[in-house]
Amino acid sequence: MLIVQLSDSHLCADPAQRYRGVDVQARLSSMMARVAACQPDLVILSGDVSDDGSIASYQRAAEQLDALGCRWTWLPGNHDHPATMAEVRPLETVIHLDGWQIVLLDSWIEGEEGGRLGVDQLARLEAQLAGDTTPTLIVLHHPPVIVEAAWMNEIGLEDRDAFRAILGRYDHVHAVLCGHIHHERTCLQDGVPIMSVPAVAAQFVPDSPDFAVDERAPAGFRLIRLSSNETPGPLLSSRVEYVPD
Repeated sequence: MLIVQLSDSHLCADPAQRYRGVDVQARLSSMMARVAACQPDLVILSGDVSDDGSIASYQRAAEQLDALGCRWTWLPGNHDHPATMAEVRPLETVIHLDGWQIVLLDSWIEGEEGGRLGVDQLARLEAQLAGDTTPTLIVLHHPPVIVEAAWMNEIGLEDRDAFRAILGRYDHVHAVLCGHIHHERTCLQDGVPIMSVPAVAAQFVPDSPDFAVDERAPAGFRLIRLSSNETPGPLLSSRVEYVPD
């Protein structure tokens, strides 16, 4: 099974509106052509689909995703408006597909750039992992780890320690996908890969102490190959596909 992760498209109601100098609508369209060529089984947008939370931006994104002809889903980032997203496409929490469960978490906090899962959602995550021990992929917007950019850590996931504690109790979680940091990054947390993806929109400088845009870095998406227990080799493999302008 092949999954494509896209993130941080930052679309606006006006399709001509740019995000930090990037024509995000044109870039998303070109990326969709590359995604379609990969023939994925599932596409996941891991937040900040919209920059202004407008229904027009979500409708436009949904039209392009529908054109792929495969299953797709999305979850909210800090720039999104979850209720408006749900008007266009319901927000899913768990997907069961080909012997895997894909758990989609909502780290959105109204009016805040940072994220939080909260006590109730963390409890639901623990119950889900305890009750279903099939191979699991977790997806959320805010990175649940400390990153190199100090300014980004101030708007990361507030309850990352509680999230990490849950991960440490279950060995059937094979990876965590996130967005928000606008570049590719992979690290291990208690043996579990935590992987971010380049933004559809502008990329941020990974190790800058203050906010900075990397104008030369290309956009990209992540390919995640999920296998069954009966297939030789690792259950999960991944790579980033870069899409230069």
